Amino acid sequence: MKARKRIEGTRRRPPPCAPSPSAGRGRVEPETEEGGKQLEEGGDGGLRACGSGRQEPRQRRGSAQTKQYETFKEDIEEACRKGKNSWTNEQRQEHDAYVEIINAGSEDEDEDEDDETAMPLLVYVSREKRRAFPHHFKAGALNALLRVSGLVSNAPYVLVLDCDMSCNSRGSALEAMCFHLDGSPPAPENLAFVQFPQMFHNLSANDIYTNDLRYIFATRWIGLDGLRGPLLSGTGFYARRDALYGATPPAATSSPTQDFWSMDAGELARRFGDSGDLVESVRNLHRQQPPPSSETQSRRRHLLPRDATLMASCAYEAGTGWGDESGFMYQSVIEDYFTGYRRIFRRGWTSAYCYPAPPARPPFLGSVPTNLNDVLVQNKRWMSGMLAIGLSPKYCPLACRELLAASVPQAMAVAYFGFAALYAFPALCYATLPQLCFLRGVPLFTAPWLAAAAFASSLLQHFVEVSVARRGLAVRAWWNEQRFWMLNAVTGQLFGCVAAVQDLLGVAALDFDLTSKARDGKLYQEGVFDFTGCSVLLLPATTLCVLNAAALAGGTWRMFTGGGGSALSGEMFPQLFLLSYVAALSYPLLEGMFLRQDPARVPARITALSVALAAVVLALFR
Repeated sequence: MKARKRIEGTRRRPPPCAPSPSAGRGRVEPETEEGGKQLEEGGDGGLRACGSGRQEPRQRRGSAQTKQYETFKEDIEEACRKGKNSWTNEQRQEHDAYVEIINAGSEDEDEDEDDETAMPLLVYVSREKRRAFPHHFKAGALNALLRVSGLVSNAPYVLVLDCDMSCNSRGSALEAMCFHLDGSPPAPENLAFVQFPQMFHNLSANDIYTNDLRYIFATRWIGLDGLRGPLLSGTGFYARRDALYGATPPAATSSPTQDFWSMDAGELARRFGDSGDLVESVRNLHRQQPPPSSETQSRRRHLLPRDATLMASCAYEAGTGWGDESGFMYQSVIEDYFTGYRRIFRRGWTSAYCYPAPPARPPFLGSVPTNLNDVLVQNKRWMSGMLAIGLSPKYCPLACRELLAASVPQAMAVAYFGFAALYAFPALCYATLPQLCFLRGVPLFTAPWLAAAAFASSLLQHFVEVSVARRGLAVRAWWNEQRFWMLNAVTGQLFGCVAAVQDLLGVAALDFDLTSKARDGKLYQEGVFDFTGCSVLLLPATTLCVLNAAALAGGTWRMFTGGGGSALSGEMFPQLFLLSYVAALSYPLLEGMFLRQDPARVPARITALSVALAAVVLALFR
């Protein structure tokens, strides 16, 4: 209890499983560009109005907010009609910082609002961008919002959401605070964040791209919850501000000098920048602060846009510890995986997983890409970012002494995701060697029926895993996962490996590939593959698909017309089954290349290149 008070101050602790009395005091709105995020906060430092709670002022404020919303809606509709914004000529990568308090009403209205019903302070933040300064993608946006929110409320906990996600249940704050404050984990004072699963409003009933990420949020994260907690997932988590700032958990050290309140002012300025207000907010994370007076609130509200604009400037981080010692880390395009591993777990923090079992209301809802190319591009970015960390001599999880000392199984789990992209190479072997051997009539397996039994048992194990997660027989979901695993292994994971190696060799830096989630999802909802926009990223899959079909046809003909002893003894039947299984999985690709004529079919140039490359391979191994 003493350790908790030292970190959280002496704020009144809510009763078990009761909403925090200060939840939702401040909110920072997202950027509208890539990497935009939302941070919603709870804490006693929020700027809010207090008053008598009379109904008439509330109705006046509600009417004013309705008018503001209607004006905002009209502006958006006008911008959509014109195709551009009429209020600015600034470019996407070249613009000033902009901070605005959205719901800043008059002081009289503020005084009439009581503490429990007042609308949280709503702040819009657009950080400055200049081509001369690296903006660090999503991690840079998050750090800018962390700094601004430190001035807005300095709440001890923050909620991080992707810009395309929305809160679907107000109970998520209650559930997260039960973990943070009620002592569910073995050492609650070491709990850095509570992770919620990612759920989506536009999922198809036949999720052909496996966008629900079942294997992560319904299986692996539940298992990791027993190994000091799941990894940071980039969105849908309530985190301690001091953990994100780089503090050491109370139970991991007996030295009070690890806390910010006792840190030298010069060291704080070096790590967090030369803003006195921000440095003071960092110190105040560990101090009990009296509620600000109305005069102080008014002054802070008028000065907030000016001070917050400095926090959102691109030059503020120069020469500071942001992105390295404080905030989300910059050394990877996968800031969630890297920050969770290096900033949180390595320092001794733990995490918890809150998975609302159906039919509970999903806490947050987002959007999934409904186009195959967007899904593969997204997976390529994930795979390349994690593999670059796994292959790095400096950042490899298996070389991290602090993580290994805390938990060897957790270090292995973190490394598993870091090396997940390497699945591409065994997948390539299974997509080429059995096909070429079958075409030439060469038995590949010395114990064919043992190999067939092992393959069948792996399929059964996966089917049981999917059915348990779905709480019932899930043949279609299992089939979709099998198909997309094969497709992603030779596309997103393969190109992720290439990109990671290029980055390590200094040939080309990893890029933060953006994915559009605003496309028309009609084909996706109908369970039809949409190949619109597919480029060379799809080429390995289509080539291997053609190769498998040709080998299956030629090998079967050889097997039953002149197969000889190997065919009659059954040595070739396991390979026949494997090729038939791959052909069934790859039918949507064959259909998109040769049967479909709609605009969403596989591009003709990709089909032509695939046939040519498959013909070359068959000719070489004839």
